[in-house]
Amino acid sequence: MTAVAPAIARERLAGDARVVSSSRCHFGRAFDVEFAPWGDDDGTNDEILVTCGEDETARGHIVRTSGEGDATIERDVFVCRGHAAEVVRVGFARGAASERRRFATGSADGCCKIWNADDGSEARSLSDHPGEVYGCCFLGDGGAATIATCSETAVWEWDVETGARLGTSAPRVASGDDGTPKRWSPGYLFSMARGSSGALACGCSDGVVRIYGDGSGGKFGEPVAEVRDAHQNTMVGSTCFINEGRVLCSVGLDGTVALTDTRTWGMFRRISVGTPLMSACGIGSGSWLAMVGNSGVVRAVDAMEQTATSQCTFRPEISEPVPLFCVASNLKGTMLACAGAGVASSSASTLAFGGAKKPDPSRLDVWMTS
Repeated sequence: MTAVAPAIARERLAGDARVVSSSRCHFGRAFDVEFAPWGDDDGTNDEILVTCGEDETARGHIVRTSGEGDATIERDVFVCRGHAAEVVRVGFARGAASERRRFATGSADGCCKIWNADDGSEARSLSDHPGEVYGCCFLGDGGAATIATCSETAVWEWDVETGARLGTSAPRVASGDDGTPKRWSPGYLFSMARGSSGALACGCSDGVVRIYGDGSGGKFGEPVAEVRDAHQNTMVGSTCFINEGRVLCSVGLDGTVALTDTRTWGMFRRISVGTPLMSACGIGSGSWLAMVGNSGVVRAVDAMEQTATSQCTFRPEISEPVPLFCVASNLKGTMLACAGAGVASSSASTLAFGGAKKPDPSRLDVWMTS
């Protein structure tokens, strides 16, 4: 397989990336972050991103840049409240559907909610899931307003405008002791990514990456493939597609990145980093990949090359890094955002009522890679 990594991406990542601003984004852990796919289409070079976390909210932020390359985070531009438990996933509408400027959140309360990105107002709630919603991907780039979610052991399709459930995959049956906690033994779906070829890739609790059809080339939820040797009996925290959709990446608590050829659904490379991994994302449209986990640093690698110049590490400006649970790149690959566990504050923080101490706030770090 031929690597497709634009030269400009190599130059950016080989240079001196720096964290330009950091900010509190949630009280407690931050579980996911995503940049708006329309990027800086207003010509200002500013970027919109959304985080979600343990405090049961999703929060909008703007990264404002200057002509001198400096940037600041304008936090809590809007705050989305309405979930009854921690919010664990966020995903934006893309393609023609992004004209609606909407994003979705998945929560441990069993709901997927649709929000308006202009002001954070709620547009729709999809509440008939059997359990936590650990994935949400908008479908229908041609303008159809549908969304895919994953909950427990099945994927679901919904009409965004009416809230009607349009389809689902057949739930699986537990296959015995696979080394995961009992409640997750059937292969609980923990993540979802949509590829350009009409595939939904779900990382599971049993170490398997399961591929379903998104309905564009057949029946929604139809099983396409299983990558069973990706990660051995450990949670797959994240999946993403890189190299213009030709490569599927998955990261797991075993500290490895598995690379799968989407033409054959066969794994062709494994990268070990020696620390449990929770999230990964492609950088730009080439073969660069960013990943985060327990070490608290951001690792970037060219997934198609194995040389000293095809990797780099971004370290946060704090004395004791905390685990990171999420990482995302903007559309052009010029910014990386990451967040995770709460960072202990030097000053006591209490709730307005009852005097209880708030959870430690989580940081939002944004790295400029050019």
